[in-house]
Formats: sequence, structure tokens, C-alpha cells
Amino acid sequence: PEHPYSYGELCPKVNRFLDRVYSPDRVLHPLRRIGPKGTGEFEQISWDDALAEIADRLTRIIDEHGGEAVMPFSDAGNQSLLATQGISERFFHHIGATRLLRNICGPTVGAGVAMTNGTSLCADPLDLEHSQLIILWATNTRLTNRHLWPVIERARERGARLVVIDPIRTITAEEADQFVQPLPGTDIAMMLAMMHVIIRDGLIDTDWVAEHTHGFAELADHVAELSPDWASERCGIDADVIEELAHAYATTRPAAIRTLIGAEHHENGAMFYRTIACLPALTGAWRDRGGGLMRSVGTWQDQLVDTAAFTRPDLLAGRTVRTLNMSRLGEILLDERPPVRAMIVWNSNPLVIVPNAERAREGMARNDLFTVVHDQFLTDTARYADIVLPATTHIEASDVTPAWGHLWLGWNEAAIPPLGEAVGNAELFRRIADAMGLTEPSLFDDDMTVLRAALPTVDLDALRRDGWWRVPYPDDGTPYAHGGFPTPSGRVEFASERLARMG
Repeated sequence: PEHPYSYGELCPKVNRFLDRVYSPDRVLHPLRRIGPKGTGEFEQISWDDALAEIADRLTRIIDEHGGEAVMPFSDAGNQSLLATQGISERFFHHIGATRLLRNICGPTVGAGVAMTNGTSLCADPLDLEHSQLIILWATNTRLTNRHLWPVIERARERGARLVVIDPIRTITAEEADQFVQPLPGTDIAMMLAMMHVIIRDGLIDTDWVAEHTHGFAELADHVAELSPDWASERCGIDADVIEELAHAYATTRPAAIRTLIGAEHHENGAMFYRTIACLPALTGAWRDRGGGLMRSVGTWQDQLVDTAAFTRPDLLAGRTVRTLNMSRLGEILLDERPPVRAMIVWNSNPLVIVPNAERAREGMARNDLFTVVHDQFLTDTARYADIVLPATTHIEASDVTPAWGHLWLGWNEAAIPPLGEAVGNAELFRRIADAMGLTEPSLFDDDMTVLRAALPTVDLDALRRDGWWRVPYPDDGTPYAHGGFPTPSGRVEFASERLARMG
């Protein structure tokens, strides 16, 4: 109840999490495949037998084909530090495995915003309380960001206007002062038309643009013909609506745009975020607390984490290994040369999350691909595994939990012992390393040792005692009031030479 963000209230998305923990369908013991891949036919075996088979198969594959024949596949199933990083990256670096580019989700947003601002760090959404205009663009806040909604309600009590932009009439849209419903995939055209109006009508913050942006002349030239009438034909929105919104955004202070991850899951997702990041720079919205662009603040939390201490890239010992894009799993498993011959999956269900799922399924059906899946349930992916291992839930594992929506790093204390024979992700890789006879000491660090190394500026004992730790963030709530953008030019880049070089 004392938590400064949640006040003890669960998000509706997890308020039945215990049903998951105690589900009769939980995988609670190691399983070995006994039927064709995909049929879900398994027999229960012991951890010793499972580890012996995994160690034997991986060792033979590495001896014959090299470490790159082994590929990790994980994402953010259990979103906590040991679960997502833990011992796993150390293990794969040590054996020289293929590296995985984990960019199917949040990195799309980060890359887009960073191409404009040089960083994915944005404003704290809790500062929406100070806003006079709030634009919720491509986010269903009332449903999926329940803890932020009271902040928006307080801002509205103080006179703030709420605009929701979404191709779907969500429960958030129903609460808005104005709902703008563009056709799916046309948001960028609407943003460009808003810029057209802001520039055409002299509504830019001239001083801020001159001091802190690069490429304004190119941007002005680019949007000169991209009028509201032009956008209206594409977006299905009246030109007058775009005109009015552009004026309101440019003349109201503080004005905030709040977005999250909806647009990244679509074609041109990164460009959605690259473009939306230009709007607060045009109007100087970054000057104000409660102004600017707000998305995930997980990147502020990332600054506390010494990633190298987690992943230990030094364990590659000078080797250069290939990096493969998780979004291309089907192509990787069917076409990549030299082929991937073993895959270890944890914290993820790739057959559900990757594009072109049928190609991925065909790849996972290969009889010469040795697959280990560590999960809580017999997922679509696990049905194609040779060995399935039982994984803990958050309720059964102590860990540090960064947040997307607020600036408090969290401690998650295990509430119950692991059910059955389930183990956490870090323990999984300690066991595999031991079974393979590996002797690198860092592969066997205990959880607290790993966390202390990876969080050098955090008092871990205080975090565990108190439950949360405030992430460093500007006290005045204006991270970019005076510029300081880490782009090549040191400014917001309306024109990007990096993007031009990329084509």
C-alpha cells in the first residue's frame, strides 16, 4: 500500500496471476519428447537425466560444429533482471554461441525515438499531472496502464484537455474530451500534416528550435505540401480536425504526447516514433514540466544496470560470433548457413511472437534441431522441444524488477517455494553449465552476487528491505529543457544523416 506508484493495487492484467501459478496445466517436472515434434507427446524424466542428455547433445554439437551452432532464444516472459539476463548470457558467451538480436518489441520504439533525439529516454509520465493538454496516441491507457489513469484524472480536474488518437474506439477513447480515429497505419501522415500547420502558421518555438534542433529548413521543405487536406485523404479524418489539433498542441502549455508500444508492432513502427518525436521539438514542449514526449521509462532504469557485469562479453575471449535477428526465426532455422543445430528457449514463446510463424514452425519441426524449452506451460513452442524444463513464476522467485511505467526499481520477494521441480532462469544455466563440466567461475555465481555486480550504485539490502529504489531523474521534471540531446549534432535531428546512410 505504501508503494509510490501502485499504492498496492494490481494491474488488471495480472490480478488473476495466482490462477496461473496454481494451474493444473503447469509444467512441474522435466519432460522428454517421445512422439513427433509438435504433437506434445512427452514422458516425465528426472532433472539428472534431462541435464545429462542436454550436456551430451550440446557438447557433441559444439565439438563438431563450433559454438555458433547453438542459438539462444529468449525475450521478456518473466520481466526481471535475473530472469532476463542472469547467468544465461555468460553461458552463451563462454561457449561462443550465436548471439540473438532481441528487437521484436521495445527496441523498435527506442530506435525510432533515438533517431530523432539520440536516446530513447523520454519524460516521466507521472508529470502528466502538470499538463494542460494530454494526447494519448496509440495507447489504451485506461485499460493497459491502469496506474497512470488517476494521474490523468487529476490533471483533468485541474483543467487539462484529453485527446485520444487511436484507430480503435477503446475504453480510453470513450473517456476523452476528443477522440480522433485515423485509419490504421496512417498516423505518420497525420503527424506530418500537424507539422505543416505548425510551421505554416508560425507556431514554432523559434528560439528553442534555433538552439536545440538540426535540419529545420529541410523539415519545413519536406512538409510544405503535406497539408491537412493531403493527410485527410489518407487518414480518413477531416482536415479541420487536424488543423485544430495542430493549433491546440502548439499553443497549449504544458502539452504532452503519451505513447507506448502499440505502433511498434506494425509496418513502419520505428518511423512512427521517429516522427512523433519531432513534434515536441517544434513547439519547445520540452521546456515545461508536463510537456514533451512520454513513453516507457524503463530506459531510465536501465542506466542503473551494468549490463557487462551481467552478460560478461569478455568471456568470448576475443572470438567474433554471428548475431541473428529474432524476428527472422523462420529464415534462421530453414536457411541460415552454417545451420543452427541447437536452440535453447526460455522466457519466450517464439511460435506465438515472431512474424511468419509458419516458417518458424517448419524450422522447429526439423528432426536435426535439438531444442530445449524452459517454461511454465507446454506452449506452442514447447510442443516442438526435445526436452522441456519446468520454470518458476514471479511468485516463486526473488528478483529485481525494473518498471516500464514509473521510476522505482522494485524488489520481488518469493512468496512461496518453487512448485514441483521448477527452477528460475539463472539456476537453469548454472545446472546446464555444471552438467557440461564447464569450470568458468562466473557461471556459478549465486543470485545475490550477480545482482550486486550488476547494480553497483544500488544498495541491494535497502532495496530488499524497502521494496523499491527511486531511479535518478531530473528533479525539475524537464530532462531536455536546455537541450542536451546525444545525437551526432547534439540537437534534435529533424534531418538525420544516419537514416540517410541507412537508405
